[in-house]
Amino acid sequence: MTVSYLRLCLSAGLLAGLAACNAPDAPPAPALPSVASTYKLTTADAAFIQQIDEMDQTQIAIATLAATHSNSDVVKAFASTVQGDHTTNQKAVAKIASDANLTVAAKIDAADQDHVDSFSHLYGAAFDRMFLRDIVSIRTPDLSKAIATAQASGGTPDIKTLATDTDKMLTDHTSRARDLMGDRSIGHHAKHKRSH
Repeated sequence: MTVSYLRLCLSAGLLAGLAACNAPDAPPAPALPSVASTYKLTTADAAFIQQIDEMDQTQIAIATLAATHSNSDVVKAFASTVQGDHTTNQKAVAKIASDANLTVAAKIDAADQDHVDSFSHLYGAAFDRMFLRDIVSIRTPDLSKAIATAQASGGTPDIKTLATDTDKMLTDHTSRARDLMGDRSIGHHAKHKRSH
């Protein structure tokens, strides 16, 4: 009789304990940490993506002007490619920044805006020459060093990928711009269009 009573008490206690687990007053289980909250960038990585984002924004703004400032269909087509490539690159930067809870500048700084504005009063062959020269001169020693450093010692695979992709993009743009700078048909085509 005592054993049965003891079993009954234990069973009742067990059921009460199980019921308590499902009670609405039970505290919720702690949330698992999100990926974003654990994704940290080094100071160097953060500075690198800010630098690349600013370059992308500047080049997008300049390339956009070609649609109305160039008379060459060839240059306009190249500018469209430049704009698209930098837009894709900028999206990669934004993804890394978002994952790391880092805010990049919403617009370019005053010096870069002045640089963009210097293209706004140029048209035809004058715009084309300055645009192509600018593409070739983007890869400054400082930018080249920042890209090489990020490729070699970036803190995350995403940073290294961004550096490699940026390097390839700039190499391609520079090569194509040099080819177009030596293409005499661009200036001839621009003059031909103006005469009609």
